[in-house]
Amino acid sequence: MNDRSLTCCYCEQCRPSRGDGMTGSNAKTGTAPRRTAEERKEAIISAARTLFAKNGFHGTGMAEIAKVSGVLVGQIYRDFSGKEDIIAAIVCRDFDQIMNDQELADPTLSSDRDRFKSWVHNFVSSPIDPDALAILADILSEAGRNPRILQIVQTTNDRFLNNIAEAARLVLPGEGKQEARFAVADGILTASGALLHRDLLRLPRDPAIIARIICWVDEEITRWEFAE
Repeated sequence: MNDRSLTCCYCEQCRPSRGDGMTGSNAKTGTAPRRTAEERKEAIISAARTLFAKNGFHGTGMAEIAKVSGVLVGQIYRDFSGKEDIIAAIVCRDFDQIMNDQELADPTLSSDRDRFKSWVHNFVSSPIDPDALAILADILSEAGRNPRILQIVQTTNDRFLNNIAEAARLVLPGEGKQEARFAVADGILTASGALLHRDLLRLPRDPAIIARIICWVDEEITRWEFAE
């Protein structure tokens, strides 16, 4: 099995582009400080996230995003080719926040296995904010009929799988254990998806379920450690 690329193909959406694209009188008079391209793009993404969570993907127009972000519609289209690319940028940012590997470097943990299990526990138990959950539900619904959104979902799934498999090098090192790492990663990602389903149904994240997931991870590591 070959490792799939960890690079998000949508991150170019965060590259700077020319012009400020401010709306309102300040853009004409130049009395307000000009935003950098990064600040402008962040304003677009933040506004779109709020509107998508409130009104849904189809219920949000570019004019609304422009009004809330303070960026001209024309400038938004220079930064993003359409709403799908804004969704891609939102997903990319969320991915980077979720895949925080701080626990992997925690020196207080007694072993690599403890470190990895702590990381997995954080990954499957961290709560998702209501806006992110609303956007996720809309994205999954749209993926069934929009090939571009489906591509975003598939790419993000691959990034999660690769990152979890890479983290599993702590407990299953060596090129000979690549299949094992991906098997463990796939199980963790599947379990996480089941927990997300419970979130969408507004069911609480049961600590007993999370404990069983961690127990399964421990058993799988042991099984693969001694596998030929």
